[in-house]
Amino acid sequence: MNTRILIFALLCFLCIKSKAQNILKDNAIGLSLTMHSKILNDERALEIFLPDGYADSEIEYPVLYILDGQRYFLHGVSLQKSFVEFKQTSEFIIVGVSKNPSDRNRNYSVNSHQYLEHLKKEVINYIDTDFRTTKTRMLFGWAYAGGFVIETLTKEPDLFDVYIAASPFPVEEKINKVDSLFKENPNFDKLLYFTSGTNEGVVKKGTAELNTLLTNKAPKTINWTYKELEGEEHRSTPFTTLYHGITAYFDYYPELQFNTLAEFSKAGGLSYVYDYYKKRATRFEFPNELSDWTMFSLTRNAIRANDYEQFDLMFTKFEKTGFISRLTLNRASSIAAFCLDNKQYDKAINLYTLLIEKHPSSEIPLNGLGDVYTALQKNRKASRYFRMAKKLSESVSD
Repeated sequence: MNTRILIFALLCFLCIKSKAQNILKDNAIGLSLTMHSKILNDERALEIFLPDGYADSEIEYPVLYILDGQRYFLHGVSLQKSFVEFKQTSEFIIVGVSKNPSDRNRNYSVNSHQYLEHLKKEVINYIDTDFRTTKTRMLFGWAYAGGFVIETLTKEPDLFDVYIAASPFPVEEKINKVDSLFKENPNFDKLLYFTSGTNEGVVKKGTAELNTLLTNKAPKTINWTYKELEGEEHRSTPFTTLYHGITAYFDYYPELQFNTLAEFSKAGGLSYVYDYYKKRATRFEFPNELSDWTMFSLTRNAIRANDYEQFDLMFTKFEKTGFISRLTLNRASSIAAFCLDNKQYDKAINLYTLLIEKHPSSEIPLNGLGDVYTALQKNRKASRYFRMAKKLSESVSD
């Protein structure tokens, strides 16, 4: 008996182990390679992440270069996945440029010229040659690598379109170089996004000086932002900075939405919305027209505020585009219900009738019409639609 139990237990263990072995697999993210740098006379590791649709398309992609890729490459991949899922940015390639594991010196100020030559002539040239890239490039670095980002801005201002520096150091010695850059390039139009924590001592001193220079002397054409990150420390600034630096470049990419009517009014109302979509179309080749999501979210804000006047303004502007017929049933029904609540019976009837045509298998618009005719005290019509809704619901449940 004991022998049988032992054999049974052993078989169960082997079965579980076998299943576990079948489930476990390598969690490989992107491509890894080691590049011999003639310029640095050293081995350099590159991590490369290609967009999900890369293999099945002929699209060319922007590239984000992340210094100290051994630390921040995976963070960049995670951000890209989230951005794309929520339509905050387009897809882009990510390249993590890692230091040699045996090289513990992270001070990019030492031999910065050689590092820049390696980045330009070896890394970027390789990526542009072997992968489908646009010439839009973003560069990110933290601490010493952030200082290298500022250095690159002054030495090769056209090499990248976006310069993102988290807690850059040292910066003070580069202030005059940035000043000279602006004098030589009065129409400089790149994006610079840099940060420091609130208690970063010498780091904050340098970024504050750079902020002062930009405030007083930056050309109007440059898109720049300095953020002092409250509550962040030196080790945490890179994560927040990379997120906001990327979204700063893609600032007209997302479909526009506001959380409240007050926020909408403060931004400039509908004139701002239409201007946003013109700029969005110019930069990213989207249609000029407002997206269905934007039209719905603006209308929803008026509903949430129980402001029929603003609702009617939105409804009148947007209805002719046919956006309501393209909304989900629940979203479209909320608009019809608000018309009913405000005794706009004709509008409610028209909307519910449209929804019956678009969603013939749902009882929601049938019940909605029943509610409208009840409010109009047309009880016979109301009963007819309620019966139709009940019959449809019963047939679905059967």
